[in-house]
Amino acid sequence: MNATITRHIRYWQILFAHRVKRLWCGLHLSSQAVVKQAQAFVKRGTTLLGIMVVLSPLFVHASAHVHQVPPSLPLNGITDTPQDTETVRLCVHENAAALSERDLPGFVIGVTDNSLRFRLESVFPQLTFRLFSAEQGLIRIDLQEAIARGQLSVWWCNAEQAEAHEQSGAQVLILSETIPATATISDRSLDAHFHDDAERMSLRPQELLTINALGAMRIGVPDDSAPILDRDSSGQIRGFDADVLSLLAERLNLPITWHNCGSWRACISALESRDIDALSFMTPTFERLQFTAFTVPYFSVDWALMSLSQNPVRGTDLASVSDATIAIVESYSIFEDAMAVPELRVLSVATPEEGINAVLEGRADAYLDSLPLLMNRVRQQALSGTAVHILRALPGDQVSIGVRNDWQELVPILDRAILLTSDNEIAQIQEAWFEPERLTDGLSREAVQRWAIRTMIAVLLILAGFLMWLAHLRRDIQRRKLREAEMRHRAYHDQLTGLPNRTHMIEKGELALIMHAQNQRKCALIFIDLDGFKAVNDTEGHDAGDELLIAVAQRIQRAVRKTDMVARYGGDEFVILLTQINTVAQAKAVAEKVLQRISMPFRLAVGEAKIGASIGVAVYPDHGLSYEQLLVAADEAMYAVKESGKQGVIVAKPVSA
Repeated sequence: MNATITRHIRYWQILFAHRVKRLWCGLHLSSQAVVKQAQAFVKRGTTLLGIMVVLSPLFVHASAHVHQVPPSLPLNGITDTPQDTETVRLCVHENAAALSERDLPGFVIGVTDNSLRFRLESVFPQLTFRLFSAEQGLIRIDLQEAIARGQLSVWWCNAEQAEAHEQSGAQVLILSETIPATATISDRSLDAHFHDDAERMSLRPQELLTINALGAMRIGVPDDSAPILDRDSSGQIRGFDADVLSLLAERLNLPITWHNCGSWRACISALESRDIDALSFMTPTFERLQFTAFTVPYFSVDWALMSLSQNPVRGTDLASVSDATIAIVESYSIFEDAMAVPELRVLSVATPEEGINAVLEGRADAYLDSLPLLMNRVRQQALSGTAVHILRALPGDQVSIGVRNDWQELVPILDRAILLTSDNEIAQIQEAWFEPERLTDGLSREAVQRWAIRTMIAVLLILAGFLMWLAHLRRDIQRRKLREAEMRHRAYHDQLTGLPNRTHMIEKGELALIMHAQNQRKCALIFIDLDGFKAVNDTEGHDAGDELLIAVAQRIQRAVRKTDMVARYGGDEFVILLTQINTVAQAKAVAEKVLQRISMPFRLAVGEAKIGASIGVAVYPDHGLSYEQLLVAADEAMYAVKESGKQGVIVAKPVSA
């Protein structure tokens, strides 16, 4: 009795976790489907709430056993076997200030090979290590060349190099923890992951160990699953899932192989017996959760009914067709839900072919299947006397990748890859394999009538060619206007940050001076030059530099009023036009606020970056009567900050001085 309750508790715990992932991470889940799915789950799960509370100690004990991973597969990364370790020495450039270990997250640390980089990142994940090599890596120059150019402030050095560095009077940091003396992954595998392919997902050392321990993942290919997954006449794998899984595998550098596994039930049995390692297009059931770990959903498909045209079965959900006999493959996830609907007559079938034959032979009124599979079967068998109707109120099938549960540490890695896949990428794959019109409307006599009406309309439109020509001419004029507006915008705005450019600022500044002269009010120009930007751009690359400039522009905009204007003047220089101010002190206060915002650390894709700024302030009419005079005064004040040690704000000298 206790064992039965424990299994049920475990089922609801896993199902709840998976449903939460489906509700929040589903790629195409509508708000209506979310509400209905949540209501259905609460209704089914509330009855066991009391049992779960009373038997919580037993639940914890059972969960501990369920999550155990067999020791045969080294999925825990570096094994517990004691390893030789190595002291980490970091050489600091002689021109850099004295550093401590706490300062290192703000630096890019140079290394000489990927094996060393892997061992360092496995112990110090908070630090940023980069490979400096003329042959590979993001930064294709040798480490010594980067040091000689002054592009690197901190780098790894061995004991002999560290001793020579200290003798030259420079600093050597010895970190508080040691690293393994050897990597647990081959250099070839490490080089495959640490490369400059933008499509490849960045993996942590622990994740690299997990993937390396698995080897190739065997994915099952069920029979009769086109266009989701099947083989062409030459035996090559193809289909929607083939493209999706190949995309994920490429993103993770995870080798995969495809294995025919028979019927859907046979494929599930193959996954349970571990003859295959994964199966796509799956949803969790109580039976499957005993031996399968599920990823977040990667696609949503509608359920649809196929019936005869002379006796069509239509409805919005299963309850609305309860007066009909519905054939459903017993191994489908929706079978249990259908059995729970009162008065619904369910005919259990072993294969989709048996379900379709049950409708054609009159043993069932309709056959239920996922829409793309059903449409493909209707088309392949040329079932012209049938109608396909979508159950629009029934929550779509949120399909996931099912992985053998002793490989469950692979699931979070697959989850990351799935969540990094954009809706546009999924849409492009979907368009390649599905017919959007049929996936939206199904196939029915009404659909054929709609197509006939559209054909007649097309003929009428061809006869009305003159009107179409006028419409085309009107659209062409509109397109030209849009292009002209876009060209004007590009001429007056910076393409990277979206801020007004130098030309735009000059025009606005000159107009602002005229208005302020008429109203006898003050305005100000604030000239900003970033300190330390070049080091980030040279060390981390131009992509990181562009990301930093965009972040700086956003911070400056948030530090001023909407009536003020921020422009990118060129390179790492920005100008702010402050309007309607009363005193010079007010302009200086804004400049100091901007300096404070810029001086805060920036979190970039490559790691944390810290920069500063030298800021000059000029106020009309105190420091100049024209835009050029104000700009020159602000620029000279900015250079005064540079000469005094950078990172500060200086107000220009008055004109009368």
